[in-house]
Amino acid sequence: MSKRRINKQQSSRIAKQHQHYRHSHENNADKTLCEGLVIKRYSRHAHIEDAEGQAIHCAIRPNLDSLVAGDRVIWQLEGPGQGIVLSVYPRQTVLGRPDAHGHVKAIAANISQMMIVIAPAPPISWLLLDSYLVMAEYLNIQPFIILNKTDLDTGGDNRQFLLQHYEPLGYPLLFTHIKSQELNTLQKSLRNQISVFVGQSGVGKSSLIRYLLPHEASRIQTGEISAQSQLGCHTTSNSHLYHLPSGGDLIDSPGVREFSLWSMPQATIAAGFREFKPYVAHCKFRNCSHFNTPNCAVIQAVKTHQISLKRYENYVKMINNTNLG
Repeated sequence: MSKRRINKQQSSRIAKQHQHYRHSHENNADKTLCEGLVIKRYSRHAHIEDAEGQAIHCAIRPNLDSLVAGDRVIWQLEGPGQGIVLSVYPRQTVLGRPDAHGHVKAIAANISQMMIVIAPAPPISWLLLDSYLVMAEYLNIQPFIILNKTDLDTGGDNRQFLLQHYEPLGYPLLFTHIKSQELNTLQKSLRNQISVFVGQSGVGKSSLIRYLLPHEASRIQTGEISAQSQLGCHTTSNSHLYHLPSGGDLIDSPGVREFSLWSMPQATIAAGFREFKPYVAHCKFRNCSHFNTPNCAVIQAVKTHQISLKRYENYVKMINNTNLG
């Protein structure tokens, strides 16, 4: 069943109502209103954490459609351990992905870091990795590239590719497996940040999170790789926010096999490729698409090996997918 659409007048009324709740709480005008943090969303309910760190099971008002882990909200107590979410604070950032109908669905809110996990198995999708990096650039958050299960990286080809094509661009790289010393470096990079773990299913996100959160290990499932498809099996259906013992928060997102940027303009995608920046001002045309256009400085840089051919090919795939969308 399709969702009921609201008109501009209804949307304005809802926005004013949300603002009223926030102002009432901030000015202490209504002592029944409390601030909380969304830990996890369950259909029309959410697990909310109050200011004292206590868990509250809250219903969600119908006009709060896209509530996700990381959202800061105003809620009202309705009984012991129960309440209702009335309003959500404006988000600093939001990570989303297209649903089955092509509409962007939020995954996590107010994140400051994106931890992109890849692994030799299932096979690395470099297009998916570059798509995540473009999104991180768009959101202006810090991305980390984590090559997990390095013990399966026979010959070190994936490690070498990352060192050759991604480290020179300034992307922090971590090489981990479950007994790796690099896990200590991973812990330090998460301190005092709100980080989201993203990547294909089966790359070991849940295993890494179990290591980072030993006190939550029994609640975090570990996925397996399908022997036939070599694709990961999904172990989480909704994003979940965890508090790290060393400080900071971590959000575990659903595994995704395809990450589309169909809703992004071509210029925004191009801006997500750091290596293009020194060349775009030298293109003949100000609106150069850097694809099949004459006198393009970016294309020339690819030809002279100043820009990675593989990365450029992924850029072309992204803008073609956008045009098709």
